[in-house]
Amino acid sequence: MSMKKVTLAVLLAAALAGCGGSKDKAEELIEVSGLTKQYGTIVDIASAAYASRYPMLEREQVRNVVRDNIDPDQLKSDMVDVYADHFDNDELDLMIRANQHPEQAMAMIVGSKEGRALAEKIMKVQTTIAKDMQEAMADSDEAIIDDLDDLKDEQKG
Repeated sequence: MSMKKVTLAVLLAAALAGCGGSKDKAEELIEVSGLTKQYGTIVDIASAAYASRYPMLEREQVRNVVRDNIDPDQLKSDMVDVYADHFDNDELDLMIRANQHPEQAMAMIVGSKEGRALAEKIMKVQTTIAKDMQEAMADSDEAIIDDLDDLKDEQKG
């Protein structure tokens, strides 16, 4: 595996916050990896996607609607559930250690057979994980679209 792919996998492991065989471990990883930052990124990405469909609305209006309809606590719970399906406790422990010691994360991943296996697994399941998270957030989609349609109609008068 190339160093570029390993680096990507390490970054992805840090970004995936919420992986685990047990929900307690998954929650620990979410806390260690900083869900707050990720929540903001998720809101920004979702806002950009909706903003392209609602060009008549200001970006901040769209962002506020998305933020109002994606509950961080529900998102955290969804992440715990999704990632608990994909990673076991040993993998979760390694990801927690990598998040607790980011300066040593590359050595942890590259320097152990378990770390390399985890990096490869993350690369293999990343599409499935993204799809699962998208499905978990699908409930918010209808409410976001309804609210954005209402704002659009208000602007029309």
